[in-house]
Amino acid sequence: MNSATKDPQVRLDRVTPSYCRVVLDNPPLNLMGPEFVSQMRAIVTTLEDDDQVKVMVFESAVDDFFLNHSDFLANFEDLTSIPQGPTGLEAWPDILVRLTRAPFVSIALIRGRATGNGSELALACDMSFASREKAILSHFEVGVGVVPGGGPMARLPRVMGRARALEVLLSADDIRGPDAELLGYVNRALPDAELDSFVDALATRIASFDKWAIANTKRLVNEASLPPDVEMRASWDACMASVKRPAAQERITTLLEHGLQKPGDAEDRLGFSVGHLGLEGER
Repeated sequence: MNSATKDPQVRLDRVTPSYCRVVLDNPPLNLMGPEFVSQMRAIVTTLEDDDQVKVMVFESAVDDFFLNHSDFLANFEDLTSIPQGPTGLEAWPDILVRLTRAPFVSIALIRGRATGNGSELALACDMSFASREKAILSHFEVGVGVVPGGGPMARLPRVMGRARALEVLLSADDIRGPDAELLGYVNRALPDAELDSFVDALATRIASFDKWAIANTKRLVNEASLPPDVEMRASWDACMASVKRPAAQERITTLLEHGLQKPGDAEDRLGFSVGHLGLEGER
C-alpha cells in the first residue's frame, strides 16, 4: 500500500525537534483499518530513525474517540497481507512492540473512547493519561466471540494483576476514566480541563532531558517488565482464528445491524450494546 496516495488518518506534528505529537484522525469514529495500520507503521519508522526525538504523544482529532476498534467492513485480506515488520510479528502487533521498545518515550492522551485497538495502543505506550469525564477504555472483543489481537492478555496482567485483567477482558464492558485509574489501566485520570496542559508539560519536561539516559532507563525497565514476543504472536494468531468463527461472524453481523460502525448509541454505549447482545443470545 502506498500511504502517500491516501488521505492521512495518522498525522505527525512536530512541536520541537525532540517532542512530537501523533494525531489520530479517521472520522467519524476513528476505526482502525488496513490503511490506518500502514500509516501508523510509517510514522513509527520515521520516529525510530530520528535521533532527535525523545518523546511523542498520541492524541485524537476526532471528538469522543481516541482510537476505536477494528473496521469490520474493511477487506480482511488487506490487513493480513501487510508484510510482517522488523520484529517478525504481523503488522499491528509489530507496531505495538516496536513502540514499547523504541528509544523515545510514548504517551497516550486519552479523551474519548479507547476500545480494542485503542486500548492496545494505550497499553503499548510508556504512559497514559485519561480525561476523568470523557475517557472510556474497553476490550469488547470477547462479547462478540473474538479474542483480542494486540496482546492485552500479555500486558494487562502485568499492569493490574490477573483478576483485574480478567475483569476487563471478560466483562467486555466500558471502563471510565476514574475506574481506569483505580485499576491501574492508566497512569492517572485528570479533569478534562487540565489534561492537555498536564501532558504537554510532562512531555516538554522529558524532552529536555538527555536521550541516552532516557533510552537506557526505559530499556532496563522493559527488561524487567515486558512480555516476550511469543505472547504477542499468540494473541494475534488467536484473534485471526476467532474472527472467522461462525459464532463471531453472527454476533458481529448483529451488532452491525444495530448500528455498530455508525455514529450513534451502539458505538457511544458499546459496552451496553455488547452486554445486551450477549443476554439476547441466552434467551
